[in-house]
Amino acid sequence: MQPMDAWSVGQNALRLRDSMDEEEMARGLDHLMEQNETDLPFLASYGADMDGMGIDVDALFSGVEAFLSSRRVEFEIVEDTITHPSISISKHEDGLLIEIEHEHLPLVHSDLDRVGFFQGMLHADKSKLSVILQMWGGEHRRFLERLVEHCA
Repeated sequence: MQPMDAWSVGQNALRLRDSMDEEEMARGLDHLMEQNETDLPFLASYGADMDGMGIDVDALFSGVEAFLSSRRVEFEIVEDTITHPSISISKHEDGLLIEIEHEHLPLVHSDLDRVGFFQGMLHADKSKLSVILQMWGGEHRRFLERLVEHCA
């Protein structure tokens, strides 16, 4: 039996990283960066608090704006505030302040206690929400997407 990196089944066969030379790996990284070029400016917002650098509110804002645009959500930006029916997302010294007033929000209190959310408050009748977003990751995108869909 041959070692795995010696297997080949044609020109387009998958190869292990160990069998790639440095030039091929560099091209692969360049290609990956080109594919994700629009996301790179706000990568700093991922886990920003972890490295002691603080929270990059502008990067978070750009990330949310790009996310909403990519989902073809109609919104307005006025003086560092994104507005969508029933939703307001504004820059705050601790992150992005998300405020929502809408009936029967699809949330429970524990949704606001997760990593990346700060000072979350959900009204008892689930008609009002206030939370400061401090990180931007998959869980935060799903949270915002669920609320935008609900309030549409």
